[in-house]
Parts: sequence; structure tokens; C-alpha cells
Amino acid sequence: MTGVWGCSARLKRVVVLGLLAMGAVPLAQAGGPRFVAGTQYAAARPGQMMGFFTAQPLYYTDPGSLGAGIPHAQSDAMVAAAASVWNVPTSLITLGQGGTLAEHVSGADSYFDGNGVVFPADVQASNYLTIPIAVIYDTDGSLTDLLLGSGASDPDGCRQNGVTESVDGFGQNGTIEHAVIVLNGRCVGTTPEQLVQMQYQLMRKFGRVLGLAWSQCNDNIFTGVTPATGSQEANWPVMHPLDVICGAYTYECMRDPFTLRPDDTSTLALLYPVPDGNVPAGKTASFANAISIKSQLYFPTMQGMDAVNVVVRWGLLYIPDYDVVSGVSGALYQRDGGNPVTGGAPAADNAGSPLSDPLEALFFIGRLQLDFSEGLVNVMQVIGESINPLYSGEYGIGIYDGAPIAMSGTFPVYPGWFPPPWWAGFQWNFQMVASDGAASCDTGNDGVAGAPAAADPSGWWSGLLCGPGHTSWWSASVKAGRSWTLETTATDETGAASALKMRPVMGVWNASDPTGTLPMIAGTPGAMNSFAIGMTQLAVAAASQDTTVSMAIADQFGAGRPDFTYNARMLYADSILPATVGAGGGRITITGTGFRQGNEVTVNGVRAVVSSWSTTQIVATAPSMSVAKMALGVAADVAVIDPGTGGQTVMSGVLVYTGAADTIQVVSAPAALETGVVAAVPFAVRVFASDGVTAVGGATVRLAVTGGAVLAVCGSASSCSMTTDATGLAQSAVTGSSAGVVVLSATEMSGGATISVTLNDADPVRVVTVMGASRYLAAGAAVGWSVSVLATQDGVAAAGTAVVWSATAGIALGSLQLLTGANGVASVSVQTAGLAGGTQGVVTGCAWTTVCAGSVVHGVAAPLWTIGVASGAGQTVGSAATLGPVVLLVSDGAGHPLIGAPVQVYQTVDAWEGACPVQGPCPAAPVLAAATSAGVSDANGMLTVTPLQVAGVPQVVNIAAATGTQGFVAVALVVHP
Repeated sequence: MTGVWGCSARLKRVVVLGLLAMGAVPLAQAGGPRFVAGTQYAAARPGQMMGFFTAQPLYYTDPGSLGAGIPHAQSDAMVAAAASVWNVPTSLITLGQGGTLAEHVSGADSYFDGNGVVFPADVQASNYLTIPIAVIYDTDGSLTDLLLGSGASDPDGCRQNGVTESVDGFGQNGTIEHAVIVLNGRCVGTTPEQLVQMQYQLMRKFGRVLGLAWSQCNDNIFTGVTPATGSQEANWPVMHPLDVICGAYTYECMRDPFTLRPDDTSTLALLYPVPDGNVPAGKTASFANAISIKSQLYFPTMQGMDAVNVVVRWGLLYIPDYDVVSGVSGALYQRDGGNPVTGGAPAADNAGSPLSDPLEALFFIGRLQLDFSEGLVNVMQVIGESINPLYSGEYGIGIYDGAPIAMSGTFPVYPGWFPPPWWAGFQWNFQMVASDGAASCDTGNDGVAGAPAAADPSGWWSGLLCGPGHTSWWSASVKAGRSWTLETTATDETGAASALKMRPVMGVWNASDPTGTLPMIAGTPGAMNSFAIGMTQLAVAAASQDTTVSMAIADQFGAGRPDFTYNARMLYADSILPATVGAGGGRITITGTGFRQGNEVTVNGVRAVVSSWSTTQIVATAPSMSVAKMALGVAADVAVIDPGTGGQTVMSGVLVYTGAADTIQVVSAPAALETGVVAAVPFAVRVFASDGVTAVGGATVRLAVTGGAVLAVCGSASSCSMTTDATGLAQSAVTGSSAGVVVLSATEMSGGATISVTLNDADPVRVVTVMGASRYLAAGAAVGWSVSVLATQDGVAAAGTAVVWSATAGIALGSLQLLTGANGVASVSVQTAGLAGGTQGVVTGCAWTTVCAGSVVHGVAAPLWTIGVASGAGQTVGSAATLGPVVLLVSDGAGHPLIGAPVQVYQTVDAWEGACPVQGPCPAAPVLAAATSAGVSDANGMLTVTPLQVAGVPQVVNIAAATGTQGFVAVALVVHP
């Protein structure tokens, strides 16, 4: 039998090379082990760190040449140089060459069998005792193309595809048994730097093969958030996740690129320690003149906080300024505990131990060298920080394949001194508590599987998943013929939507379904499938009969923490009144749950005009029968759609058009009005059937007034609805309120028939109105705009009226328009050098001295900035097509567009993946290109991003954007074969 490699067609980059061997998906961690055993290994302990089965693993090189003009001996010398970096005295590992493979491996003797790539027999994992590590010289790039896709070996992609590794064999005792490394021969040539670049890439791949995870240590060297110091550059680990690109060759961006850093040697000592009592020749006891750390991080509730990157920061003269070593909390804790919606965790995801205490809190650092060369003026601190959201998938250093979990609160810097010399060999153990982190584990009355709690009658509610494996259970009643949408949005400690907290999944059952079953009605296979940040959406089909449903909300991986808060919504239309309208359409009232302003209504797919919203009721005017393309007596579907999330609910066959429209006639109306006086004659109308003779009682009539008058039945509102009496009459007293033209109107809401009366009020009325909404500015942004006011007298534009302008402190007035134009409008230009967050400014225009109106300007602090995708998300095109732009929207979290906010944009282009085999690993799809850019939101809060597309090849374009201190959004755009 021969071994196989495979690949996956998944859209997200969640591939970790070397997975799927013997059903294992090991767990990647920062500054620690790459692989952690789960329960699938019979002779291993769950949570066991996985290193090579031997401390002297041998690699065997391809007998061919790496590239044209590069002899085999030179190729072997380069490999030996890359491997020797990992042979350090403080680790038991010794990596060396054992010989050569039996053949020159290429596309000629390897092939794709429909499930994966088949290698020659001596390269496969079953031959691990003879050849633990196979190093293949892919001279012509054919094998790289076979593994990663046509064109993957092209020299333009050498930064990503120069070296490919796969750990494809694991033993039942929880050890690494076999790995394959492929060197792309098209990436080396006559330029000496090309061979050095491959040596650098191969060195990093050897680290991965030996079981080292990527590390977040001195991460500002990659992010550029703060300028890097010399000490930080000298301690940037070899196992950093993503290279900095500073020129043609990335090894040039790293000081002393072929020297391991303390963080690298710390993990080596963790995986392959040299014991004190049995030190082989050439080795040094790992903890001689060094300490190790095994400590815990906690929420204020004393639940362990996993997925926190912990760094030990070092400095001289009591000023710590660079990271030495790092680890991540929860490194040994289970990655996937399963949930009631998707079921138990698959064996492939069964990495780590399910013991939540203390493994959920635990972080460990293998080796921290004690250095007293500068005397006792050194100082050391232990600092907790969130994992960079860009480090996910194959670059992940956290406990999930997806985006890492953001840290809750902050941890105190601990302890701020340097260990004394006599601590050598000591394992330091302590606890750190984020006192300002999420402090409640009260999940409220959210019910259990057998007794779910009733969902909020409004259709909106909040909850908390606290404690590993906790699931929220809710119930609701739904009518037959109603489809609906369940939405859950993960939120952070501020209540803002977040993609870096819980991963919501949801399931729906009939109340009568047995507990312990997978969802019988509907369920989500994964989290965050909506274009809204942090949201998972579940569309539920209409049932054939009235029923009560049970709803479960859980974390995709079965996790539960004090910061796993969520907002839930049941968008459900239950009933409609009236159930019939005339041929001309008419007013309808929809009752249900989960409604909000901006929801749209359609009748047979045609938009209705919505006049009001509440959480449980929407009032709209149905289109005419002809516009809705309906026939008499045929029942139409009525839908409520939320354009903000894409959620919708449909009531099937609930509205019927019954015939010709009703008519309406004026019975009485005042001849004129006087301000403050109730007119002697009421405004009265009568509704008749289409024959013009038969009075219609119980019809809905909407009365409205424009101008200076008040309808008694409407109170302070300018319009309201009332029902005709048995004679078809609807009427209201009228009071004049200010001088000018007054229009009284009445509309019969079933068919839309309207009638109006125009009259005058003698007293003048003067009004000044600000034109345009309030503005929301990013704190500190220097922005200019204009403010206009409209002056009217008796409802008519007041031309040539003097306007006096003023502004509060911090706002400068520029060019002034002192007199209104023919349209009654005057304007002023405004400039601010930046408002502080939480402050306001006002620009005021006054006409006729005392009639004023002001425009409010809000300064929004950086922690409140949010960012989402306005358009362009979810694109999927063929390789010959061009991706359209992605438009980002920056807002203040309450939906107001934010002007002047700086936005950082990160883009990576990953190669397309094919299908994974049942067994054997998935090769990593390479990164074809990457770019970083910056922009500023415009007057509408928008910023347009042009996708970084590599022409002519299948790919996934990942775009991540950040603004302020909290705002983050990521999208994936697909260019398929």
C-alpha cells in the first residue's frame, strides 16, 4: 500500500498540515507544542504534548538534484544547515541525515488517485521506522503542482510554496512518527539568495515537523503598531506565524535568521527536555541556570480563561521592553467538546483533555534562561494579551482553527522583579486574575433540554453561555405556514457584536421530540454564517400544523465562559389584519416577534409601503392587486424581511384581494381656521363601496393634516387612523395652531382612495429647520462640512431673511451665508480640528432673532468604533472573472456612519484547495500574495477596498479590517476553478 496526501475544498483557511493521520487533528499552540493528543490515542493521555517518537529523528533526502545547476551535494548541505539549527544543547532532540530515498520523487512516480496524492512506498507514513522524515527535491515543480494545484510551483509564489511540509503519521502512544517535506526546485536558481531563502523556509518547516507551534512574541515586529527595538528584533522567534515582507527575501527581514531565539528553545525544552540526572554527551540539562513556568489565568469568577497569549517580558534597569518567551493558556484543554446542535466532537477534532479545571486556565513555558550578566538590575514581567486575530487557520496559535477568542479584561502585570540565582531548576507556579474581566456566570432562566424557558414575547432577548458545555434552551409557539428566522449574535463585554467571542450554533426541535437527538426541524452546521458581525443565522421552514418548538443556542465547540454573552432574535410573522383588501390594496397590520425599524414587507414578492414598526407589530400599505400580480380570491404570501441581516419570515397564503376599491367623500369641513380656536364645523368624510351608494362601516380611514392645524382625534400627531361608524362616517374637530395654508386629507386604507380640503389660518408661523441629520465624527478627526437651515414663514420658504450663525467651542465657522436664498436656505462652512470622544458641539442658525435651530456634532471615542461590510461580501466568481470591490462601513455601534475614522486593511490571497482524502493529510493552500493598506472613512462612513486578486488562478482572498480599539471585520472572497 502507498501513502496519500489530500486537500480540502473548504472556503475558510482551516487546514493544518499533517492532520487526519489515524483520525487525529492535533492542536496548535503559541510558544509551545503544535500537537496535543486527544482521546483517539489508546496509549496516550488526553492533553499530552506530542513530540517525535525518537529524540534522534533522521531525515532522508531525495537522491536527485534540487534544481538546475545545484548539485545533489549542495542541496544536501543546504538541508543539513537548516536542520542543524534545531540541535541545541538544552534539548534532547538531535536532527540529522540518515541517508537518501530509494528514488527521485516527482510527478512521474507520484499521482492523484481521486482521494489524495500517492507517493512511492518508502516515502509513506507506514515506513516511519526506516525513514521518519522524507525530504523531496521537487526539481521541476510537478510534485508541488500535484499537491497544491496547477501553477502552485510558479516562482512568483515561492514565498508561500517554496517549502511544503506534512506531518502525516502519529502513534497510538501520542507521538509524531512521520513527516514529508517537499522543496520546490523552481524556487532556486543562479541567485545565491534564493537558496538561502529556501534554507530559511526549510528551517521553519523543520520546527513544525518537530512539533513546535507558531508563537506570538514581540508581535509588534509583524504588526508595526509600535516601532521595533533592537532587543525585540533579537528575540523575535524563528517560529513567528507570518513573515514580515521587507524585500525580495524574507530571511533578510530577520536579524540572525538562522539562530533560535529563547522562545524557540523554550518549546524545544518543553517537548524534548534534557533531564538533570542523565545528560548525554554534548547536551546540557534543560533547567540548569533556568526556570520553567506552569501557571493559571482566571476570570473574576475563577473559571479558567483559555486562549490568552502570555509573554515573559524582560528588560534592564527595571524597564521591561522586549518579550523573551511565550505560551498560551488552555494549551492542553480540549479544542472541541461538541454541542447538542451538531453532536459530539468528531474524532478528527478530539484534541486536548476535556478536564476544564485546571487545564482551561493553564499556560506553560518550557525554559526561561536566567542571565545575571548585567547584575540584579534586570526585571521580568508576565503579561497576558489577546491573540492577534490574523493568526488563525494554518497560522493559528490559539485553540481553535477559526479566529481566536479575545481576552476578557486585562491581567495585572506580574510580578515585576527578577528571579534570584538559586531559583535555577525551579518550576514557577502562580495565578493571575483579570479583575476587570467578565465577572458573572449567571445564565439566568434559560431552561434545559427537557424544560426550555419561554422566549421573550418581543422576539428579542439576551443570554450567557457560562461554564463548559452550557447550552441555552428556549421555546416558542409557531403557526402552520409560517417560515421564520432565528438569529444569535455573539457580543463582547461592551455589548457590541464580536467575531472573537463565542461561536453561536442553533438548533430547532418540536417540543415533542425526544431529548438527546440532533435537531429534528433545523440546525446550523457551523457558526457565523451571516454577513453581520458575530451573527449565526438559522432559517426555519414552515410547518404543516401549529406547533411548539424548542430552540438551543450553544457554542460550536462546546465552550462556555463568563464573556460568552449573546443577543438572540426570533424573526417571526404570526398574523395579519385585515385578511382581505380591495383591488386597490390597503392598510395591513402584521403581528409577530423580532421586528425592528427598517424591516421591509412584501406581498407576493412586491414591496409594500411601511408606515410604522414596533418589536411586535408592523403597519404597511399593501400594493394594488395589479401591482402585486395577484388575482381576485387568490391568497398571497406576505413576508417581513430584515435587509440588515438577510433574515426573513413568510406567512403563506394569508392576504386576499376582494374586488374594486371603496370610495370616499367629504361630508363637512371648516371654511377657514383661527389660531387657538376649535372650528365650528368638523372635518368629516364618509366611505362608500365601489358602487358609490352603499356606506361601509368598519373601514379604516387615515386622517392627516399639513400646515398649522390640529386634528382632535390625532392629538399632537399630524395623522392617525380611525374606523368608520355604521353609516361609514369618520370625523374630527379641527383647531387652528398657526397662520398659513392648511390641508386636511382622508385616505380609505383598504383601497387607497384619498380626498383633501385646503383652507387658511390667518396667523403667521415662522420656523427654522436644520437640513440634514446629526453628524458623528471619529474622535480627533480633522473634518470640514457645511450646515444649512431652512427658514419658512406660513409654510413658504422665507427668501432674503437674515440668519445669525454661532458655534460652540472647538468648532470654527468659515464662509457665512447671511441671508437666505430664494429657497429659504442659508448655509455655513464648518471645520473642526477634532472632538474628544463623548463630547458634542453645536452649530446654530437663528432667523428673525429668536427662531433658531441647531445641528449637533458628536465626537465618538475609538473604543466605540465598529466596522462592517456594506457590500461586496460573499463573492464567489470563476478564475476568469474579477472580484468586485468590498465597501466597508464604519459606524459608532448604534448605526450612525462615522466620518474620519482611520482603517487598517490586511489582505492575503490563498490558493484554492481541492478535496481531502478520507485518510492522509490536507496540504496547506499557499498564500499567493499579501498586502497592508490604510484609509479613512468618508462622509458616509464608507471605505472602498479593492480585493488583492492574483490573476487567472483559483484562490481565496481574505480581507481583514480594523479601526479604533475594538472594530474588526473579516471576509473571504472565492475565485473558484
